[in-house]
Amino acid sequence: MARRRTNFMQRGINFLDELDRITATTIYNGPKQAAERVVREMQQDGPSWTGRFSNSWQIQTPTRLTKGTGAPGEPIPLSTPSLRGREVSTSFGSKNSVVFTISNFSPHALEAIDAVQHDRKYYANRKTAQPTTQLGKSKWKPDGPRSEVSYRGQTGGGNEGSNSSRTAPLDWFARYASAKLDRAIKIEMDSAINRRFS
Repeated sequence: MARRRTNFMQRGINFLDELDRITATTIYNGPKQAAERVVREMQQDGPSWTGRFSNSWQIQTPTRLTKGTGAPGEPIPLSTPSLRGREVSTSFGSKNSVVFTISNFSPHALEAIDAVQHDRKYYANRKTAQPTTQLGKSKWKPDGPRSEVSYRGQTGGGNEGSNSSRTAPLDWFARYASAKLDRAIKIEMDSAINRRFS
């Protein structure tokens, strides 16, 4: 009888260890998948002229940094490595949260998210008259003259002879953050939990 009780207790402890690993994996991989989804959606919503900005997103996890290529071309989704529950438990110990940071390392990132104004020289540096990515071409909107100093997504309202165009509307980033971000996170967290506990 004592032997059966001991075996049961050992199985119970093993079960708890496994539950801890499953929970730890969900705590890490849920936010990981959410961060990857957010980057994919911002690549689609954001400007895409050469594709450099789209491919300059990066995800900082507690253990590593996954960076885009920063190269021109169509958007390439980011994929951060998955960790197993034991690795997560060992890496993060007793922390209550796992922080994932998304940022963009493009030199023009602040202009691209409409956080700062730019002058006409910023657009004079374009090497092509039209977007070079298929994504950019599908969203391209040329419209009237550009002001001397304006935000990236503004079109029209300027002097003759200064054409303006955009591949993403003004304030696309703020709109994404207020209207889509929470939904993207919820979808991926729910998916991670359902996969682990179904």
